[in-house]
Amino acid sequence: MSILKHSNLLIEYKELVENGMRFKKPQKIKTIFSIGGRGHYENPISDIIAFFIDPREEHQFETLLLSTIFTLLNHKHMNLDQGTVELVEREAVTPAGNRIDLVVVGGEWVLVIENKIYHDLLNPLKDYENYITSKYPDKTPYYAILSINQVNGIPSPWENILYQDFIIEIKNQAGPYMFHSQSAKWSFFLQDFLLNIEEMIGDVKVDREMIEFVQKNYNKILNLIEVKDNYIETIKKEFTKIIHEVSTTNVTEKVHNWSRRVAIRFYCQELWGKQTNLVLVLFPEGDYKIYYYVYGIEEGKQEIENRKLQATGYKQWKEGKGSILCYKTEQRYDIESARKEFKRMVQHLNGYFNV
Repeated sequence: MSILKHSNLLIEYKELVENGMRFKKPQKIKTIFSIGGRGHYENPISDIIAFFIDPREEHQFETLLLSTIFTLLNHKHMNLDQGTVELVEREAVTPAGNRIDLVVVGGEWVLVIENKIYHDLLNPLKDYENYITSKYPDKTPYYAILSINQVNGIPSPWENILYQDFIIEIKNQAGPYMFHSQSAKWSFFLQDFLLNIEEMIGDVKVDREMIEFVQKNYNKILNLIEVKDNYIETIKKEFTKIIHEVSTTNVTEKVHNWSRRVAIRFYCQELWGKQTNLVLVLFPEGDYKIYYYVYGIEEGKQEIENRKLQATGYKQWKEGKGSILCYKTEQRYDIESARKEFKRMVQHLNGYFNV
């Protein structure tokens, strides 16, 4: 691809790059639930909801979660006195062997909640209904599917409640409970739980938008990747040329990805030995650092040899169980300064190896 075409691509794709930056995920706020690595699993989330939805538990939020669910089911005036809850059951088993996520039994009603985080709705809902009406014939049943994404094609009498609405309504109703609950511990856990769900909602929303963005712009993104690859190839050739300006020798290059950085290793086996290498590190911000790795020095001689090897302005450390002497610049360079410093380090290594 010609330089002119590259320039035209950069102009054309400036807006594409800027739009794509919104899909770069920020560092997440850690919660107690995400630390354990299971904060997105349906069963642990259902267990937590079962605890907080039960007004008889020690959290002292009374009917906060129950009231939230019934408000979202358009039954905000339900009689939800704390003493009306008779049973909160997880994994209720039907005669057919199917398991209902959560059943809450009140004096005159029974609430059934099916929790859906990432999985599709493949549950035998009719079997759930038959079980509930058979076991609680004198109570009015209410059926809710709690999900991150909208679930389409839900049969009556089931209703879909989105976690986003669930969290908003909890916060709307939580004020008196947060200020008067005698248990700061459970206030913290509830807030952390809600934050964990909000993080999941954000991930799903961004992932969906990102997929649509990439599908729409996939060919242009491939072209940008080609521009990036050509940039690295051009830098590699340019700095190989610098070595050739100093020494007549064969140069081998290897390119590595160091997280979001790119490292180009330059080997001059005829001058520095088989493994010793000089490294140019390309940073995402457009500047550079220089490293070098020296192999083959016996441990007993390393202290003396390090005095010769460590250039001014370079930090030294060891790798490979202490067998590799490593050096890197403390500062970053623009392209012109990087060229000069790289040439200086080629001369430095040549001098050390008596080339």
